[in-house]
Amino acid sequence: MRIQGLFVSNHREPDRGGMKPTAYDYDSIPPGYYDAVYRRARGVQSKWHHLKFDRFREELAGFRRHLDIGCGPGTFIASLGPEHDSAGVDIAPGQIAYACEHHGAPHRRFRAIEGGPLPFAAGSFDAVTVIELIEHLPAEDNLALLGEALGLLRPGGKLLVSTPNYGGLWPLVEALVNRLGETSYADQHITRYDRTALRDLLARAGGTEISVDAYMGLAPFTACLGWRFADSVARLEPGALVDVYGLLLFATARRPR
Repeated sequence: MRIQGLFVSNHREPDRGGMKPTAYDYDSIPPGYYDAVYRRARGVQSKWHHLKFDRFREELAGFRRHLDIGCGPGTFIASLGPEHDSAGVDIAPGQIAYACEHHGAPHRRFRAIEGGPLPFAAGSFDAVTVIELIEHLPAEDNLALLGEALGLLRPGGKLLVSTPNYGGLWPLVEALVNRLGETSYADQHITRYDRTALRDLLARAGGTEISVDAYMGLAPFTACLGWRFADSVARLEPGALVDVYGLLLFATARRPR
């Protein structure tokens, strides 16, 4: 199964005439930029990534062999302990070079790849993570990508996916960022998912035991009042409300046993 534009750093998308440039140049993001944001451990943007990774780490408990697709500078893999044997892939060579230099270890390996089949045998992993990637890719590419990711899992292995929740308050946040922030998502987020659409995508890709939840409420925005205060807000926010207005979707699916 071939995937054109596995990660958006190649700034291309398919159309009927072949490949054409997209409007946003992801290679303009400096290698290690998001790693620096995460390691800063202060401010809204950094807290966003910390809370997001906390959820992924919880779900990865007990799964040793792990693949992170679209790993960028390796930040998420670097946040995992040695109980995980992780591989990260991305088609941005600069990001992979950064990941190898700063986070490479016997249990943390990074590999630059090109569009096409992922270079792993079927059943190679216990878990695969796809963290805020699918909103950057065309819908047909996402179906192929998640189908291939499921095929790389052992029977019963777990696929974990996150993406902005366009059925919650994310569209409002995105509009504010586009208008007031330094970066606009208008050219980056080309495929938008709500809970139903994401569940359908995972089902069509071949996943079973599918779960899709909204998460990430107001907590990261309170980091300006204190790092630990934001953690307290995350713990105390009513789950029923976050399930309605949550800014991100978190989904899991299993490879059929």
